[in-house]
Amino acid sequence: MEISNINLQHAGALSILQFKTDETGEFQYIALNEALKNKYLKITEVNKAGSVNEIILENTSDKFIFMMDGDVLEGAKQNRVVNSSVLVAPHSKIILPVSCVEQGRWSFKSEHFGTAEYIAPTELRAKKAKRVRDSLRSTREFASNQSEVWDDVRFFSNKFSVNSPTQNLSDIFQKKSHNIDEFVKQFKINPDSNGIAIFLRNDLHSIDIFHSGNIYRTYFKKILKGAALDVLNLKNEDEAPDKAEAYYKTVTLLDELAETGYSVHNGVGVGTEKRYDSDDYAAFELWFTKYLIHLTVLNSRKKTG
Repeated sequence: MEISNINLQHAGALSILQFKTDETGEFQYIALNEALKNKYLKITEVNKAGSVNEIILENTSDKFIFMMDGDVLEGAKQNRVVNSSVLVAPHSKIILPVSCVEQGRWSFKSEHFGTAEYIAPTELRAKKAKRVRDSLRSTREFASNQSEVWDDVRFFSNKFSVNSPTQNLSDIFQKKSHNIDEFVKQFKINPDSNGIAIFLRNDLHSIDIFHSGNIYRTYFKKILKGAALDVLNLKNEDEAPDKAEAYYKTVTLLDELAETGYSVHNGVGVGTEKRYDSDDYAAFELWFTKYLIHLTVLNSRKKTG
C-alpha cells in the first residue's frame, strides 16, 4: 500500500500522521451519523426483553451505510459498542453484534439507539478485536469477552475518578468532555487524507484507513476523542516521533501486515473480513467486492496510564 501527502501534528503525548493512500475509489456510501440524521437507519433492541450482545439494525434507504468498529450506540436498554466495522446494504435488516458499555442499566431510555460523538478508546477496541478474531475462528461469531469490556470501562472510570452509577462509558466521556474537546481542538484535519496513524509518545498506537475520504472526515474527530481518553494524564509529553520516524513506522507496520497470516470471514453486513494473526496488534480489513472499505490496526501490546 502506497501512502502520500503525509501531515504530522503533535499535542501532549499524542501525535497523528494523516496521509492519503491508493485505496480510495468511486464506491459511494454514507456513515452512521449521516444515516441516523436523515432517518435512513433504525437501530433497536432485538425485542422488548432485549439481548445484551445483539441488536437490530434496519437500513430503510437506497444507500450503503458504514459503521465503524468502536462506534458507541446510546439509548434503548443500555449503551453498546459495535464489535466490528460493518457495511449495511440498502433496504436490509441485520443482527448487529455488540458489547455492553453500560453494565448497571437494563431498562428502556428510548426506543431507538443514537450514536455518540466518539468511538471507544483504542485499548478497549484492541482487546475486543482480538476476542472477536478468536471467536470467529472457533464459533464463527463476532463475540467479544463481555466481562473484559466491562473491566475496561471500569479501568477508565478509575483512571479519571469518574463515579458512574451505571458504569457507563459515556459518563466518563461526558465528565471529561471539556478536557477532551480542548485537546482535540489542537489537531486540524487534512482534507485530502483517508488514513490516520496515531502515536502515544513514540509508540504507534493505531492505524485507520478508509476507502472514502468523506467517511474519514466524518470519523476524524470521533477517532481523536477515543484516543484522547487513552492519553489524557500521560506524562513525558516531550517524547514524540518526527515526520520521518512516524512515516517509517507506519509504512513498516503496513508492510509487515501484508506478510502476516490471516483468516477470512463473512462480514456482519455485506462483504468479507480479513482477520490478521498478529500477537502485538489486533488488525482486520473489511472488503466489499474489490474495495477495501476499512483497515484498522490496534496496538495491543501494553496498557497505557
